[in-house]
Amino acid sequence: MSWDTRPLRGGVARCRACILIAGLLVALDGSAATPADGAQRVAAAAMEQRPRIGLVLGGGGAKGAAHIGVLAVLEEMRVPIDCVVGTSMGALVGGIYASGQTATEMDAAVREISWSETIAFAGRRKKEPMHRKLAGITYSNSLELGWDGGRFQTPRGFVDAQRIEQTIRALVSPGQGVDDFDRLPIPFRAIATDMQTGEMVVLSSGDLALAMRASMAVPGFFAPVTLDGRILGDGGLSRNLGVDVARQTCADVVIAVAVPSPQPTAEQLQSPLSMMGRTIEVLIGANEKQQLEMLTDADVKIVVPVGDIGTGSFDKVQQAIPLGRAAAEDARESLRRYALSPEQYLAWRSGLSRGPGAPSRLAELNVHGLERVDEAFVRTELGIAEGDEVEAREIANRVDGLYALGDFESVKYRFSGESEAATLDLHFAEKSWGPNFLRFDLGLQMASAGDTAFVLGGDYRRTWVNSRGGELQGLLQLGRTSVGQFALYQPLDMRQRFFVEPGIRGQRSLEDFYIDGNAVMRYDFSELYGYLESGRVIGTTDELRIGLRSGLQSAKRDIAIPGFPQILNEGYGGWTLQYTHDSQDRPALPTSGWLARLRYYQSMGALAADADYDRLEGLLAVALPVGADVISLRAAGGASLDGELPAYDVFTLGGPNSVPGLSLGELRGDSYWLGSAAYLRKVADISSLYGQSLYLGLRLTAVDMSGRLDSASSPPIYSAALLLGGRTPLGPLNLSLGMTSTSEVRLVLGLGRPIEERNILDRGW
Repeated sequence: MSWDTRPLRGGVARCRACILIAGLLVALDGSAATPADGAQRVAAAAMEQRPRIGLVLGGGGAKGAAHIGVLAVLEEMRVPIDCVVGTSMGALVGGIYASGQTATEMDAAVREISWSETIAFAGRRKKEPMHRKLAGITYSNSLELGWDGGRFQTPRGFVDAQRIEQTIRALVSPGQGVDDFDRLPIPFRAIATDMQTGEMVVLSSGDLALAMRASMAVPGFFAPVTLDGRILGDGGLSRNLGVDVARQTCADVVIAVAVPSPQPTAEQLQSPLSMMGRTIEVLIGANEKQQLEMLTDADVKIVVPVGDIGTGSFDKVQQAIPLGRAAAEDARESLRRYALSPEQYLAWRSGLSRGPGAPSRLAELNVHGLERVDEAFVRTELGIAEGDEVEAREIANRVDGLYALGDFESVKYRFSGESEAATLDLHFAEKSWGPNFLRFDLGLQMASAGDTAFVLGGDYRRTWVNSRGGELQGLLQLGRTSVGQFALYQPLDMRQRFFVEPGIRGQRSLEDFYIDGNAVMRYDFSELYGYLESGRVIGTTDELRIGLRSGLQSAKRDIAIPGFPQILNEGYGGWTLQYTHDSQDRPALPTSGWLARLRYYQSMGALAADADYDRLEGLLAVALPVGADVISLRAAGGASLDGELPAYDVFTLGGPNSVPGLSLGELRGDSYWLGSAAYLRKVADISSLYGQSLYLGLRLTAVDMSGRLDSASSPPIYSAALLLGGRTPLGPLNLSLGMTSTSEVRLVLGLGRPIEERNILDRGW
C-alpha cells in the first residue's frame, strides 16, 4: 500500500503529447484516413484542450449516498471526471465510480444492499455453527469480551466490519487485481487518518477495497485497519474533503461535494452522547470548511442539504440519493462550462467501462495469519482448491461462511495474476481478544402479583484447545434458577460434523407449588450430574445427540407444611436422546424460521438411578413474516411412557412465555399438550437497521395437563394475552396482560434475558 500521493500531472502531460503525436502520424497517413477517423481526431483534439477535472467526495456516513445522485447529474450533463478523491462514504462511492461503474449501476447496486446485514449482524445466525448457536445465547447485549493476562480485552470496534468489506469488494469487483489506483478506469485516491500521529494518509495503491474500508473506519465504531504497521481510521478526522489532494493528483478544476450534518437544536444537545457526537462533527466540519475556502471561481461547490438523515441512518440511504441529485441540479449553470458534446463524452466514457471480473482458475491458494485455527480445517470449510474455476461472488460467499465460524476478527481475500492462472490469498486475523471469551447477560421480570425474578449470568469459551477444534465451555448463572456447567466440546473429524462432549452440570432453583392458583409451598430443587454425549451436526441448523448421565437429584422442602414428601440426594442416571432444528433468524422474538426440539430421557439403575421412569418432550414453533408483521405458531407436549415422574422431573408450565396469565410453575404434572398462536403487528421502529422494533399483538393459548401434583382434574385451560414487546437497545422487552379461563389475570413486565420457566419452550444458555 502506498502512502504518498503521486501527482499525475506529469503523466497527463506525457499522455497529451502521445495523443498529439499519434494524431500527427494519422494525419500524415492520408491513405488510412476516413471521415470517422477525422471526427475522432477532432474529438481527441477538443478533449486535449479541456481542463482536467477532479471530483472530491466528502465523508458523511449514510448521508454520503447523496454522491450517487450528484454523479447521475454529472453523467446526464456529460461532465467527464479525470480523477476522484474520496473520504469515508465518499471513498466508497468514489472508489466504485473510479472502477468503471456508471451512476445508474451504482444506484441499483446500493439500493440492493441489505444494510441491516452489512452493518447490523442480520442474517449472521443462519451461518453460525450449530454448537455455537446452542452453547450460549445472550439477550441484553452482544458484547464479547476476552480474558488474557488477568485483565479483560475488548474488540477494537463495536460494529463488525467484515460484511462491510465484503460488500465493498463486491461493488468494486471490476477493479479487482488493480494494485496501482492510477490504473483504474479513473485514477482514485482514498483519504484515511493515521490514528497514532493524527496525520492525513492518502492511499494511492494496494488493495482497493481495503483502502476504502480504512477511509471509513470510524474510531470506536468500526475496527481500524492496519496497513504496513500504521493504524488507519476514518479520513474525515484529518481531511473530510480532499480539495488539495485532488489538485495534487490531477485537477485543474475541482468539483467538491460536501454532505454536512445540519446544525442541531438546543434540545438535541441535552445528553453526554449527543454532545460527544456533536464534538466530532464540529472538528470534521472545521477541516471541511477550510478545504471549501480553497475553491476558486473556476471550481464547483455542491453542498447537499440532508435534512434528518444522520451519519448512521443507513436505513435512509435510498432517501439520500435524490437529495444529491437535487443539489447537483441547482449547480447546473456552474457545471455546464465543463460539459462535452455527446460524441466527446461517449468516447471518454467508452474507455472507462470495465465489466465484472471473469471467472478465474486457481493455480495457487495461500492461507496466511492462522495461529490457533487449523489450516486443514479452514481449507476443508472453504471448499475450494487449486485447479477450481471460481468467481468473485462465490469466493465472497465462502469467506462469509468462514467468518461466521466465530473465530476470526476479519477474513480478507485477494486475487492476483492472470485469470487463467490466478493466485488467491486468504488473510485471516484471529480474534485479538481471544482465545478466552466471556459474555454476560441479565434479565428482570416483575408481575402484578408482586413477585419479582431476576437472572444474572455469563458464559466462557476457550476455543481451539487442539487441532480438531476442541472447545472448553463454561456457564455460571444466578437467579431464580442458578446453574453451573463446564464441558469440553470435541469435534472428531476435520469437517467437525461428529463430536463428543463430556461435562458436569449443577443446578438449583426455588419453586413454588400451587393449589387452585395459590402458592402454598416452596421447594428447593437441586441437581448435580456428569454426562457424556456424542452426536452429529447437519449443516448449520440441525443437531442430533445421544448421551449418558449420572449424579444426584433433590427436592427439599423450603417453605412447606411438615410431612409433605421430599427427596434427598436421590440417585439419578440414564441415557438421553436430543434433536434440535433451529433456522430462526434470532433467538428472542424471531420474525422468521422454524424451531423444533425433541428430548427423551430414560432412567437406568445401571447408572445409579433410584427412580424408574422415562420422559419425552417435544416442541415445534414457526415464525412467519407477513409484511412487517409476524405470525407465531407453537405446539408442544410431553409425557412419561413408562413409570411415574419424580417431583424434580415433572413437566412444568406457567409464565408469560408458556401460558400467560398463570404464575411461574403453576401447572406441574405427568403429561401435557400446549398450542398457541399469536399475531404481532409492528407499531414502531426504534432502529430498523438493527431490527429494533416494537410489536403489539394478541396471543391465544390452550393447554391441558394430566397427573397434576395438586391432584386437580380440570378441563383444558385457555389463555388470551395482550402483548407489547420487541427488541430494544437494552434487550428484549415483553409486557403481557394475560387472562385465563380459570379467571386468573396477570400483568408481567420482562426486560433482557427471559426468566426460565423450566420447560422446552425456554431458550436456555
